[in-house]
Amino acid sequence: MVAGHGGVAAGRLEVGQLVVAASSSSGPRIVTLTAPMGLRHARHPLRGRTELLLELQRQCEGQGDGRLHVLHGLSGSGKTAVALEFAHRLQFRLGASFSRCTWWIDARQAALFEGGLRSMARRVGVPESVVDADEVVDVLWHRLSQADWPWLLVVDGVDDPSLLDGPGQLAAGTGWIRPHSCPCGLVLVTTCDGTPHVWGAGAVLRPVLPLPERDAARVLTDHAGPGVEPVDGAFRLARRLGGLPLALRMAGDYLAEVNEMPEAFRDADMPAGFDAFVRALDEPVGRDLSPAPMIADMRLLALGLLERRGFTYTAPLLELLSGFADAPVPYTLVLRTPLLRGREGLEEVDGTAVWRSLRALAALSMVDLSPATGAEVSADQAAVPTTVRVHPLIRDLSRSPRYFPLVVTLLAHASDTSQAGKPEEPGTWAEWTLLAPHVLHLVEQETALAQAPAEVQILGASAAEMGARYLQARGLARQAEAVFSKVVQWRTRLLGPSDPETLTAQHNLAAALHDVGELVQAEAVYRRVWQGHCARQGADHPHGLTARHELGRVLHDLGRLAEAEEHLSAVLESRRRLQGDGHGHTLSARHELARVLHDLGRWEEARREYEEVLMARRRDLDENHPRTLTVLHNLACLAQDEGLLEEALEQLREVHVTRSRVLGGAHPQTLSTAYRLGCVLRDLGSAADAYALLRQVHTELSSSLGDRHAHARRAALALRTLPSVPG
Repeated sequence: MVAGHGGVAAGRLEVGQLVVAASSSSGPRIVTLTAPMGLRHARHPLRGRTELLLELQRQCEGQGDGRLHVLHGLSGSGKTAVALEFAHRLQFRLGASFSRCTWWIDARQAALFEGGLRSMARRVGVPESVVDADEVVDVLWHRLSQADWPWLLVVDGVDDPSLLDGPGQLAAGTGWIRPHSCPCGLVLVTTCDGTPHVWGAGAVLRPVLPLPERDAARVLTDHAGPGVEPVDGAFRLARRLGGLPLALRMAGDYLAEVNEMPEAFRDADMPAGFDAFVRALDEPVGRDLSPAPMIADMRLLALGLLERRGFTYTAPLLELLSGFADAPVPYTLVLRTPLLRGREGLEEVDGTAVWRSLRALAALSMVDLSPATGAEVSADQAAVPTTVRVHPLIRDLSRSPRYFPLVVTLLAHASDTSQAGKPEEPGTWAEWTLLAPHVLHLVEQETALAQAPAEVQILGASAAEMGARYLQARGLARQAEAVFSKVVQWRTRLLGPSDPETLTAQHNLAAALHDVGELVQAEAVYRRVWQGHCARQGADHPHGLTARHELGRVLHDLGRLAEAEEHLSAVLESRRRLQGDGHGHTLSARHELARVLHDLGRWEEARREYEEVLMARRRDLDENHPRTLTVLHNLACLAQDEGLLEEALEQLREVHVTRSRVLGGAHPQTLSTAYRLGCVLRDLGSAADAYALLRQVHTELSSSLGDRHAHARRAALALRTLPSVPG
């Protein structure tokens, strides 16, 4: 079965996965192709799906028909659980090769889906020149058709099959996913839509139906526990609930909770057995239930029972939580009672009421309350906030536009640096890993946001901007660029092109352009921002100085060292005059100027500046802070350029280990250090070690930034300079 509520969305993330999720790249990146096997566990076995799993298994054993196999059914019927169980069995069969031939793509967002397909194309060897081209889909499926090894592609959560049309038409076999001719490969899709003409003749529609009574009753007893009676009543309740797995589980969990409760605390009409539950559905407490699917009846009944017990805020809180993204919500950061109080349905809510309501909802399995965990949060970061997650089905039933402005307000407040901290600081990443999917979801809700009051739209732009800053801090510059572009559009429309907040958005966009290697565009935007601040607020305004500082950095990377030195020297003079020698901005200006001196060959001056800045960074920050590590990296590069290879080797190894731990092994700054380390190993004659490291750098950079990015090209050049390719 699937852990939690049986859904596999996000995060997404998780992933957060990126979150966020997300998508984008892999690991903590926005796009991941890894099957979320952690959401499957054997505590409660998967009931009633044996024959379906055997049919799917034949598709990867040389008996495949090459068609799309579409698992379709109601929300809550267990489609994703079937896909996960099948992936688990394939993993057992394939062993270590499983991760290389299995790809899991979340289809809930168009951009993440397309990014996942393109990332998959890279994994199967499609040339980088083709990956971003229009013909990538044809080349990808040609390769998959020629494969002589078992493979599995799961496209999960297809809410709208038209998303799969891509360059052609899904039903015609020319979409993003299509039939193939590999007898041991399988394309598995989960969706609510089983309309034959939507999928075409190249698809096999496999309905994931409500469970037969026997299996459905066993699901009830699995969750309710052995003490609930009568046992044959489980069959009657299973029939009443229509055999829908999620409804069965919710009823079982509810009965388990009631039977664990001291009898003195139970309401007289609170059902404690299977037959009592059946009767309750037709008694006064359930008379107002709509003739909606049974899970909606269950939701209304549970909320009614909670209200009778005095939980007056559970329904509005559930509606509010359903307005966030389909990802864990860090409720201690987001649900601030001063912002909730006075809103419709929440007029007198306080912290105690919020906490008790969340626990009451969790007791009925309508939400999950749990501490958030994830490999993307390192051991030296702050404790991860606890989260609440609404099951996707309950979220669908509970979501309404009523609380959308409140959701935006809560996210804007939570993402302010006074609450979550600066997203550029690794110590805040535990919080930002959880916040990012929700603030970035506002971009997906652009239409709804545009219909909100202007002040809400401004808050939404601020929240999305902070989420993009987090993406950029984690090395996901391309994803950040897309969000920053949206924020620029929104603020230009709402505030005008010369407003300081619009200029800030443009500044952030330029930073992302710089990171992805669009240096000429970045230079133009930075100049515009710098001139805009000067015209509006004077040449010495801090924001204008920051824009000029970044302009100097871009000019340095463009090789225009004299211009870079001119701008950075002017910024340094102003920073010293206005903020003093020890201010962080002054130190940054000194550091960037030292980089220019370094590349101009003025090594003694550069070393002196680096060492003085390093001393201040260690004093003000710590040895493991990214800005401290940047200075250490550049000192090591200077030693390398001076021919002090053994000294450079030791320093680069230390920086690489620390950056890998703090930022992650795939972060561009970590890869920059790895590139330099590989070059030093090469020059010291360690060709095999150099090859392994440089190959990793080239692969990671090509995947995240494209093989035409300057850093990917220099890694490729370094590989070609090796005396021989090991092995």
